[in-house]
Amino acid sequence: MMKDRLTQVDLLNLADLIMGLPLQIEINIGSKKYLLAHAMTFDPALVEQDDTLYLEGLYDMEEYWRQGVKGYVSLVGHTDSSYQYNNSHGRYLDGQHSIWTNDLENVYMLDCGCGLPNGRLACICLETGERFYA
Repeated sequence: MMKDRLTQVDLLNLADLIMGLPLQIEINIGSKKYLLAHAMTFDPALVEQDDTLYLEGLYDMEEYWRQGVKGYVSLVGHTDSSYQYNNSHGRYLDGQHSIWTNDLENVYMLDCGCGLPNGRLACICLETGERFYA
């Protein structure tokens, strides 16, 4: 659809914009530090990781979901949170197909199957904790 609506130059400009975006964003709200990434976050003090890990995860995900990144709350997507139904190291906030968080409450999975039939995309207000689903 985008190819039909944008000129070749506009598509190239959009690609340049996307390629220039950070793979991970760190924000502070009050005394909490948050990391936001597509699939997986990493300690900002560490040497930069392989780009595909930010976008797809896959590197020791079980340990990541259990421990997160020390000192940060991570908000991620990419992986449907319903895959966590067997994970005893966390819980769903609003029933299955909702936001999942680990026991430490430092990893939040916001993709609730949004690309699948009956799936949803989630959003959480970091100031109030209020959750929204679409």
